[in-house]
Amino acid sequence: MIEDLTIENYRLFRKFEIDGLARVNLIVGDNNSGKSSLLEAVYLLTGKGYRGHILRILQERGEYMEDVDPILKRKTISYRIIHIFHKHEVKVGSIIKIATMSEQASFILSTDDNPEQLALSDLAYVPPSALKIRYTKSGETTEQELKHDEDISILPSARKSSSNVIFVTTNPFGYDELSILWDHITITPKESKVVEALQILEPAVEQIRFVSRQTSNSGIILGLRGQYSPVPLGSMGGGMRRILAIAASLVSAEGGTLLVDEIDTGLYHGAMTNMWRLVLETAARLDVQVFATTHSWDCVESFADALSARDDEIGQLIRLERHGEDVRAVQYSKDLLETAADQRVEVR
Repeated sequence: MIEDLTIENYRLFRKFEIDGLARVNLIVGDNNSGKSSLLEAVYLLTGKGYRGHILRILQERGEYMEDVDPILKRKTISYRIIHIFHKHEVKVGSIIKIATMSEQASFILSTDDNPEQLALSDLAYVPPSALKIRYTKSGETTEQELKHDEDISILPSARKSSSNVIFVTTNPFGYDELSILWDHITITPKESKVVEALQILEPAVEQIRFVSRQTSNSGIILGLRGQYSPVPLGSMGGGMRRILAIAASLVSAEGGTLLVDEIDTGLYHGAMTNMWRLVLETAARLDVQVFATTHSWDCVESFADALSARDDEIGQLIRLERHGEDVRAVQYSKDLLETAADQRVEVR
């Protein structure tokens, strides 16, 4: 589990440090305060140098362009790696560092690819192979580089890598991504936890199944108590798909890390306390560290309620604040958060 984190030269973070991280961390702050960037930094570190993680971030952010090679008649992808660097400023040798006391992931603008050309060109168009990814732990270092025109869709397990970290962004999971997770959940005790999560929004849910014939919004069916025919998930509203993605990802991240951007998306306020109770209990039982963001006071208040019902210190709230070029973290323990919630003190 990550207990401390240092981020240097990544997006909004010139140099950011935080320690005392909890098993479940809810991150709040104003717009453009670095909430999503903090999740990305954890994703890059826990990816242990796997290039698919940085490629996925670039694609999620739209920091790439697609074109068609006029000669080869195939799609090409050009990544805009300049934007991952602080203030969008780079030069040959620029480096991003994301580290704990025991491991470090570095992203280095290399001089291996025509350094003279890199120094003179528009660095927004630096070829991906100029970015080297170096990961160090226990004195051992591995290195990869991004490849020209590499498409995240052809990489294995875009949402889940071998490092056992899953990133649930604001973009909805598709059928294929959910079905990959479900392959390792079905007919195991974890399946009941996912059904329990769906029951937060629809108490009549008893079963969930994936079928071979699907569209972008169907192919997942639910068995409801008292209902003879199965009901397509797509007819149950966006909140059901969102909580399915969160629950399936949570149980699949056993022994690893779950990152959820805007965790309350699609969920009504009355369901949030039960959602948080499920997240806290499952994270503790399956040894999952959770980082989630929100803008919602209802989500914060529900998090505080769920924490107050427990007799441990499993969770905390982290508020990110911008001070000039720096981002600082203000941490609220369970007791501080409970007091703030009771007195309606603004912590978002």
